Amino acid sequence: MTYDDYIRGDEVTLGVAPTGYRYSTDANDSLPVTAEDVADQIYEAVALGASIAHLHGRDSDGDPAPARLPAFGTAVHDRCGDDVIVEYAVGPDCPPGDFLAAIDDGPLPDLASVRVGPAQHGHRGTSATSRRDVDQFVGELQDRGVVPNLLVTSGRDLHEVDRLREQGAFDGPPVVTLLFGAPDGTVGTPQNLLALLDAVPERAHCLVRATGPNQYPLTAMAFFLGAHPMVGMEDNLFFDPETPVSRNAQLVRQVAELARNSLRDLTDADGARRLVGLPGKEVANDDIEA
Repeated sequence: MTYDDYIRGDEVTLGVAPTGYRYSTDANDSLPVTAEDVADQIYEAVALGASIAHLHGRDSDGDPAPARLPAFGTAVHDRCGDDVIVEYAVGPDCPPGDFLAAIDDGPLPDLASVRVGPAQHGHRGTSATSRRDVDQFVGELQDRGVVPNLLVTSGRDLHEVDRLREQGAFDGPPVVTLLFGAPDGTVGTPQNLLALLDAVPERAHCLVRATGPNQYPLTAMAFFLGAHPMVGMEDNLFFDPETPVSRNAQLVRQVAELARNSLRDLTDADGARRLVGLPGKEVANDDIEA
């Protein structure tokens, strides 16, 4: 994944992360926190070209709730069918066993986020993850037919990506997400983006996320460097200090317009499945319209 990928016009996956575990409606009252609202906003994003939906669970009060992931996955499936591939994610304080229990409660996601760093820094505390934990979790996901998406928040995490790849943990190239601006993670700068992209394993499917005002410039840079942008209100609630984001579609539209004015086409969900190593699905009726 280099500038050559962009010049060749290779297809790009556009991801949307509509809500997370860190922010609440206290920060922006437009943040979607119900399964139905998240599903509606993903539907709007898919109409604009998004092909991956990164989901967190929320309870009835809007607080992080990994056990609610199946309800969010069901709502997205009911609203969008096979027109988007679904990724489940949890905060750093969620034990792997609880995450697997949510995954097993159905519907099965296509991807699941895997924190490979030894230290996880959440909103309320810090937790540790051993290599044994990571190895077992990756294996459990693959046994279920779920593709691990390796979350990298700093350069040290890429050592773990390399370790997993070298020990044959994956049948093909890994799926990796670089996140810039996470608590205690890599600072969001163009120089850091270039350094980490250069260290990602060759042929990996690499998504890029960035927090706050770094979101658009860094995901736009990633787009032109052959990587794949993921945007949304999980990471960015404001266009500027005076202008809050009101819908995830606003952030997705920015990248979609960038794609329309470039040499790279946004792929649909079936193309995204192929790019991340999932089997394709036949869609009987595509009724999502922009």
